[in-house]
Amino acid sequence: MIQNKNGRMLVVKNMENIGRKIKHWSVLVPLFYCSASISGTQGYAIEEVVVTAQKKVENIRDVPISITALGAEFLDDAGVTDVAELSRVAPNLVINSSPYVSYVSMRGLGSGNNKGIERSVALVIDGVYYGRQDYLVESLVDVERIEILRGPQGTLFGKNAIAGALNVTTATPSPEFTGNLSVMGGEQDRKRLRFAAGGPVIEDALNVRLAWDEDSHDGPIYNTTFDQSSAENPDRGNIDQNLRDRNNHVGRISLQAPNLLDGLDLKFTATTSSIFGNSSGVELSEASDATLTVYRRYDPATEAVGNRRTSIGSNEDTVRKGESYSFQFDYEFEYQTLTGILSSSDFDKSDALDGDFGPISAILVANEDSYSQRSAELRIASPGEVIDYVAGLFYFESDFVGKGQTILNASRIAEIVAQDRLGVPATIDSLLGLPPGSFPISTTAQNINNDRFFDQQTKSIALFGQATWYATEKLALMLGLRYSEETKEADMALSHNNAGAALFFNTFLNETGYQESRRRDESDLSPKLSVRYDISDDINFYATWATAFKAGGFNEQSVDNTNLEFEPEEALTWEAGTKMRLLDGAATLNIGLFYTEFDNLQVSMFNGINFTVGNAASAISKGVEIEGQLVPASWLSLGGSIAYLNARYDKYLGGQCVATSEQDTCDLSGAELTRAPEWEITFNPRVSASDLIPSLGEYLPIDLGFGLDMTFRTTQYFSTDLDSSDKQGSHTEINGNMRIAGLNGDWTVLLSAKNITDKLIQLHGGDVPLQPGSHFGTFNTGRRYFVEFQYQW
Repeated sequence: MIQNKNGRMLVVKNMENIGRKIKHWSVLVPLFYCSASISGTQGYAIEEVVVTAQKKVENIRDVPISITALGAEFLDDAGVTDVAELSRVAPNLVINSSPYVSYVSMRGLGSGNNKGIERSVALVIDGVYYGRQDYLVESLVDVERIEILRGPQGTLFGKNAIAGALNVTTATPSPEFTGNLSVMGGEQDRKRLRFAAGGPVIEDALNVRLAWDEDSHDGPIYNTTFDQSSAENPDRGNIDQNLRDRNNHVGRISLQAPNLLDGLDLKFTATTSSIFGNSSGVELSEASDATLTVYRRYDPATEAVGNRRTSIGSNEDTVRKGESYSFQFDYEFEYQTLTGILSSSDFDKSDALDGDFGPISAILVANEDSYSQRSAELRIASPGEVIDYVAGLFYFESDFVGKGQTILNASRIAEIVAQDRLGVPATIDSLLGLPPGSFPISTTAQNINNDRFFDQQTKSIALFGQATWYATEKLALMLGLRYSEETKEADMALSHNNAGAALFFNTFLNETGYQESRRRDESDLSPKLSVRYDISDDINFYATWATAFKAGGFNEQSVDNTNLEFEPEEALTWEAGTKMRLLDGAATLNIGLFYTEFDNLQVSMFNGINFTVGNAASAISKGVEIEGQLVPASWLSLGGSIAYLNARYDKYLGGQCVATSEQDTCDLSGAELTRAPEWEITFNPRVSASDLIPSLGEYLPIDLGFGLDMTFRTTQYFSTDLDSSDKQGSHTEINGNMRIAGLNGDWTVLLSAKNITDKLIQLHGGDVPLQPGSHFGTFNTGRRYFVEFQYQW
């Protein structure tokens, strides 16, 4: 037995000539956090993967769910520097992470862009649940492992894991002095610095680890309106030339007191974050003649083709700053472990959005948000030979306060609407068929605005437990149960800065002011039943039946007091599969089949005028996920996945119609869900040139490796009305890298190429407000190159 640098034990069957290969193979095997050892008969054996997907440490093959585990070395080797890039290495996962808005969709299920809707995919970092997806940026800082759990995880992860969970484990302070330093540079003036180091402060009593991650780059979207002077375009604001700039800083300190008392370990973690982005990089992807006619009066270069060029006239900065703290104790006694976790987190966020997505100052949306959460979890776990169990109590409270304004320029709105309806410029009076001067706002008046206030306070408490009975040496039965109670209270208000503004917003945006205070009380019982049968030590079959729910809540974007609440969402899933370790450990193959029914599916819709939130009657998500890896030779690793997904509304009579429709609602029964490509295929080959051509070592005292990451997806829609203008067709994205490492593994140079074929891929899309037939979208970054130097000790 030997131990690798991550503390994993590697079983070696043949010790001859393995020193260099063992040390570096772990970075060449994709998809899982694994290393390899030489086998005298079959070549290399992939190390067993350890996860905490069920709140205890166990082999990934013993977890009866579809799960992908990605370790730090694989993430580095694959060049994953943004959490959104996890989408290309894990099946049925779509992530978009930006300072302005983030979302996660799993198996076609996610949450809309509404601050009152709970998340569908739980984010857990070091055992702490985070209630906003803004925290996605922090999940890659000094990470040790990310576990992607697909399907409802309500029993152990709670109310907001109805589609799945991201379970993140960060590096733990070490009793030895260790550390790593990484510096990256590249196109778009990319600058990334990562540093983590630590060791004993008091030997055998207190260890510390410090981590710092800062990442900045220029935006990939060129803004043509920047080229204009204020004389050429009087609506041009203080804008940037390149949009989607990023400048993020995240720091973390961890203190651990191992075995402070006999069997007692303590850990304290503090994290600080400063996140900045200058725009979401929205472009016109399609535009009506009326839209282009108006916009080109202000910027003749305005286009509507989706080509990483846009024409935005207003500043769109987003800034988020926050702090998080957690304290954990683990006390082992009589073959049991008692764990307690206390956490606290707060952030403030301000953002702006050019709501007309054009070079004019027609619509500006500005927000000032603050969020705080507190949580406590106490659980006990016992690994037994006949029965093992985990049980606990969970408490969570949060307070989200959002203040926002939609600022309109009456003259520009009139110009837009008149061009669309009449084909010529017109005043508001003539547009509405009123006598001149009748409408109480002049088209030359200053900006008018509404004011939104939304304060939602949540308190939740839950009891949970899960036990596994090893009925025989081969058969294990698992039963889990979670009971939750939740209370939400909300103060909501919508007002306008004067009577004329109230009339204007009502006429063009259907808004009516309100002030409401409401309360919701909900409870839920989420059971789970699983069975696992071990054919051998290397092959098992499993089947799982489970339920989960996502709490109801309040609509933060309601335009009147008739659409203020929505009901809880419930899920019932069946899953069956097999996990196999083949060829004497040189290959793994995992196959999962799933069928999930959703009742009262929560849907956030934008109809071109305003947002509404409602519940679709039901939806069904079903499919197959296959993941595998093969190490046929010391110089070659092959990994990949195939996923088939059929995610559709089962019954949805009151669905959203396309913006150009004359109907108020449309029957979307049988229609597919958004962000749900039917097929997804990944392929991740890795080649070690040093092992393929041993003579290279005589001339180059280095390890040299090459890798590719290829992802193919079929068509997916972005808007709930399934407008064909808001979709991305089938496409393939290819990334590659070359890795040069020292023979002792202390330094590495990674040369990366992203989006090698320069494929234009749409990431998001929807209707342009007040302009039927016009659409906006965001697109991926083009081909780019980076170099990263890594040093560890």
